[in-house]
Amino acid sequence: MAIFFIKIIVSCLCLLLTALPCAAQEKQCSPENSPPLLNLRLGMSPEQTQSILGKALKIKVKKKGQHTFFQNFIEKRPPSALNGVRALYLRFFDRSLYQIEIFYEEDSNAKTNEYFVASLSSQLNFPVSSWQIEKGKATIICGEFSIVADKILNLHIEMTDETIRAKVEELREKSKK
Repeated sequence: MAIFFIKIIVSCLCLLLTALPCAAQEKQCSPENSPPLLNLRLGMSPEQTQSILGKALKIKVKKKGQHTFFQNFIEKRPPSALNGVRALYLRFFDRSLYQIEIFYEEDSNAKTNEYFVASLSSQLNFPVSSWQIEKGKATIICGEFSIVADKILNLHIEMTDETIRAKVEELREKSKK
């Protein structure tokens, strides 16, 4: 009888220890826990975003629906919060930041996409092995959000809340009909 209870306890411990990394991964892979890009995180309000970027950029977002903020720094220097950035897209839906897209200035050290991915892995706290690299594009799908990085024109990274992107796509398709 005692052996039976020991087996049950050991089985429960094994299940618990197996489930803990999955629970940690799920928590890490929610949009709210996405890694910051330029101190911006998915799910931020326009006001929170504005406070990060400073007064030099004016972010105006409607109360409902989709809104895209775009700024390039081809002919003028970026504010200090965006040092090294060539262009920035921020996409909001119902006043929630659901996509951050950044094009960086050319970096002579980042000669390959693999180097760029290694640098991003360190910065974003994801193992290099988490990236799927195909045709010059590196992708991480982490629960409800994705990160895509490439070096096709300039160094480029895009982080997206996939749940909201799907909703935006669905609404876009409905409005076409």
